[in-house]
Amino acid sequence: MPNAATDSITPFFTIWTEPRATIRRIVDSDPTRHVLVLAAIAPALAALESKWSKALGGAGNVSALWPIGVAFSVVVAALVGIAVLYLNGVVLRWSGALLGGTATSTEVRAAAAWSQIPSITAGAITLAALLTGAIAPLQTGAGGALKATPQLVELGLLNGILGIWGFVVSLKCLGEVHRFSAWRALGAILIPLVIVIAIIIAIAKLL
Repeated sequence: MPNAATDSITPFFTIWTEPRATIRRIVDSDPTRHVLVLAAIAPALAALESKWSKALGGAGNVSALWPIGVAFSVVVAALVGIAVLYLNGVVLRWSGALLGGTATSTEVRAAAAWSQIPSITAGAITLAALLTGAIAPLQTGAGGALKATPQLVELGLLNGILGIWGFVVSLKCLGEVHRFSAWRALGAILIPLVIVIAIIIAIAKLL
C-alpha cells in the first residue's frame, strides 16, 4: 500500500524535471490516470481566481447570490477544460500523425492533462496569495488606469516563468507520446493553429 501511494504522488513531482520519462510511465500503465481531474482543475482555478480578484479589488458585484455565481463559473470552466482536452486529443493526434507520430487520442489527452501541472501550480499560488492578503488585486487609479503592487508584479513574473516551463513540459510530453522530438511536437501544435488562422483570413477576405 505505501508503494502504491508513493507511485500515485511521484508523477506530480517528476513531471517538472523528467516530463518524458514521467508521461511514458503514465501512458504505459494507465493513460486515463487523473486526466479529467487535471483538465478540470486548471480552468476552474483560473475562474475562481478571477472572481476573487474582482471581488477583492472592488470590481465585482458581491451580493448574497455571489457564491452561487462563483460556483457556477467554476463548474462551467471545469467542463470547458474537459471539452478542450478531448478536442486537443483529436486535433493533436491528427497533426502529430502527419509528422510521423504514433500516439492515440487517449495518450495525447494524458500528455495534455499532465503538462498542466505548472499552470495549476501557478493558479493555486495566485489564489492562495489573494486569499491570504499576500498580494493586493489590481486597483483602478486616477483616470481609470490600473495599478499593480510590486508583489503583484513579482507574482506575475513567477506565473510567467511557470507558464513558459509548462509549455516546455507540454512539448516534451506530446513528443514522448508521439515518439518524436519536442521540436516536432511544436510543429504538431502549430499545424492546426496555422490552419485556423488561414481559415479566419479567408473568411475575412470573403466578407
